[in-house]
Amino acid sequence: MADTQPPARRGLVITTAALLLSAITLWGSSKLAWVEMSPGGTITGADLAGWLLPLAVLALAAVAATVALPGLARRALGTGLAVAGAIALWLILSGTPYDAYQPVGRPERTLTGPAVAVVGALLLLAAGGLLVWRGHRMPRLGAKYSAPGAKPRATDPDDEMWRALSEGEDPTSGS
Repeated sequence: MADTQPPARRGLVITTAALLLSAITLWGSSKLAWVEMSPGGTITGADLAGWLLPLAVLALAAVAATVALPGLARRALGTGLAVAGAIALWLILSGTPYDAYQPVGRPERTLTGPAVAVVGALLLLAAGGLLVWRGHRMPRLGAKYSAPGAKPRATDPDDEMWRALSEGEDPTSGS
């Protein structure tokens, strides 16, 4: 079975899928255990890194923005997403979420929660990079309904009159 999607549309599908997966993994990592306490209890990613859930919401909102925004605005969105993904990745890998935590008992860090968060941050970084690199070539919402090279229709009657005059027609003829 041959791939029939044009490259620009394929890039849009890949980007939106990466953003959705990023939102899911960041949200999921906020619910997973990041620290296991030896006298019992767990500390989740939401407890240690309160920015995981808002970052997941940002990734989810970026799906709608990616589909709706035109070229330059899409590149700006991609830059912001890449920066957010890079900062999140740095915070996770540097151990910053653990710095403010004052354990009671003997804490033991888990690998699953931070690893899932790293995947989400990498997906966000990759989606942002793809938007910066190829975002201006990706189709946007409603673009398939406009004819290529078509002039926008004027809605103001005065604009219609001036357009007719510019094209050499008599707007008062009533034809």
